[in-house]
Amino acid sequence: MLRRIRPPEEAGRFSLLHEFFEAQVDTRPEATAIIVEGRRITYAEIEQRANRLARYLHNHGIGRGSIVAILLSRSLDAYVSILGTLKAGAAYLPLDPEYPADRISYVLGDSHAETLITTASLASHHREFHGRIIAVDVDANAISSETSTRLPTDVVRVRSDDLCYVIYTSGSTGRPKGVLVGHRSVCNLVGAEAELFRVTSEDRVCQIASLSFDLSVEEIWLAFQAGACLVPVTRELAHAGLDLSKFLVENQVTVISCVPTLLSMLEEDIPTLHLVILGGEVYPENLLTRWARPGRRMVNTYGPTETTVTATYSDLTP
Repeated sequence: MLRRIRPPEEAGRFSLLHEFFEAQVDTRPEATAIIVEGRRITYAEIEQRANRLARYLHNHGIGRGSIVAILLSRSLDAYVSILGTLKAGAAYLPLDPEYPADRISYVLGDSHAETLITTASLASHHREFHGRIIAVDVDANAISSETSTRLPTDVVRVRSDDLCYVIYTSGSTGRPKGVLVGHRSVCNLVGAEAELFRVTSEDRVCQIASLSFDLSVEEIWLAFQAGACLVPVTRELAHAGLDLSKFLVENQVTVISCVPTLLSMLEEDIPTLHLVILGGEVYPENLLTRWARPGRRMVNTYGPTETTVTATYSDLTP
C-alpha cells in the first residue's frame, strides 16, 4: 500500500534547510554529528566551521542567487561545505570526484556555478573553470580566521522559495540535466520524513550515496534534523560487502537507506539496524525475507530527483 507524504503546511518545521541543523546546535551542541575517519565531530564543531566558511563566501561576494559547486568525496570538509554554502544564502551543486573530467567540466559550465570548493589536487584538473576556486586544504587558514558566529539573517536574506541545491541527472538526451530544488521543497521532505521514519538523537545513520546523487540528501538530513549521528562510508567500502558489514556493525549503525543490490551484498546481519529504507530499483522478495526481523522496519520508497528525492513509500512485510 502506498501512502502520500504530507504537504508542507503539515510537515515542515523550518523554511530553510540549514535551520534543521542549527536547531540541533542550539539544543544539543556537544552531541556527535558525524563519525568520520575514526573521529567524533560535534554539532558545535561543524557549526563553527560552517559559519566561518559562510562568512568567507559572503566576504567574496557569494550569497543569495549564487551556485557553489562542491567537488569533494564524502568527508568532513564536504558536509561543512554544504552547510557553509547554505548559511551564506547560496545553493550547492555536488560533484563526484570519480566523475570523468569532461562531465565535471560540462556541469560546471552548464550550471553557471560561480565558485568551486574542492582540494588543490582536484582543482588542478579543472583549470578551465573561470570562477573562484576555494581549495579547502590551501585556503584552510584564511577560512579559519573568519568569525565562527552565524551570519545575521538580514545579511543573508535567503527565503524559502530560493534555490537550495542543484543535482545533475543522466538526462534523456545523453547530456547531464540539472534539477533545481528550492528550500521549501526539501524542507517539506525533511519534515515529512522526520514524522514518517521517527529517527531520534540516539540513531546512527549511514551515509553511503555519492553526494552527487539525491539519495544523499535523505541520508544527511535524516540524521541532522533529529540530532542523530551521521556515519559516512568511503567509496571503496561501499563496494566491499564483507568489509562494509563489519564497518556497519563496528559503528553500530541503526538506519540505512540504499538500493536493494547493496543490501544483498552484505553477508551478515547488522543487529543494530532498526530502519532499512530501500529504493532506486525493484527489491527481490527473498531479500525482504532475509533481512526482516522483529523490531526492524523495512520501507520501500520511490521518487525522481524532480520531486525532491522521495514521493511515495510503502512499509514492507515478508
